[in-house]
Amino acid sequence: MSDVTALTAPPAPRAGAPRDSLWSRHRAVSALLDGSCLLAELRPTAAALAMPVAGRYQVVALEGRGPAARAAGRATVARRAARVHWHSSQPVELGIVLLDAGSDAAGPAELGPLPAGVRLGVGMPVDGLTALADSRRQAETALGLCPPCGGAVRLADHLPAALLSVDPTLARQVRDQVLGPLGRAGHDRETLLDTFAVWLATDGSAQEAARRLGCHRNTVTNRLRRIEHLTGRRVDRPRDLVDLTLALHALHAGPGPAASDPAGRDGCS
Repeated sequence: MSDVTALTAPPAPRAGAPRDSLWSRHRAVSALLDGSCLLAELRPTAAALAMPVAGRYQVVALEGRGPAARAAGRATVARRAARVHWHSSQPVELGIVLLDAGSDAAGPAELGPLPAGVRLGVGMPVDGLTALADSRRQAETALGLCPPCGGAVRLADHLPAALLSVDPTLARQVRDQVLGPLGRAGHDRETLLDTFAVWLATDGSAQEAARRLGCHRNTVTNRLRRIEHLTGRRVDRPRDLVDLTLALHALHAGPGPAASDPAGRDGCS
């Protein structure tokens, strides 16, 4: 059973809890999450949260459509974590997750289905409360990669997209420079992009990609060759494959019609 501390927020205090005490804890947790916590305040803050200074932590950023959705999202995270302390901010709630001792795996990494309308960004694990600000920034970046309709994104699984999200202008330039020539394929452009995306998702297996796409293996190979011809980049050359993969991430993540999912998917079904 996980241990979940109350949402830290400035509203009216609970009976018997002085307002100044709640505000003090709220400010202390905010300082932990933004990296401004003084060393002298570290141990008192850890004691107030009943969390170890040197524990292994992870921050999650949660956004939901209304209080009920957010509460359901918090409950989902809590079921996968040793302990969670929720810190309220609008419109995003931040969860400080204490991971199980000796565990390298992210606590809420395998959440299963989230409640409808809930979006969750999961930062990377860090050592100690002093490193929470890094995981918080990562969690917010991951939240920005979540589909609008809801779902969870663990930053560790989306590092290329996260890097591109830091500089949207550069992402558009990568997208246009690398994949722009596919426009010469006309209506086949979407099919080529879809095939390349599935081929990547199957670890470069033309056979498995063909099975998923419902076509012959040779069809997948021919489409990849056509991508190579149009872009001037080969999928069997590591540097070229990095370019093509980053451009595909930029295509899916970037704004505007040119950057929409080639198959018309936005992660919402």
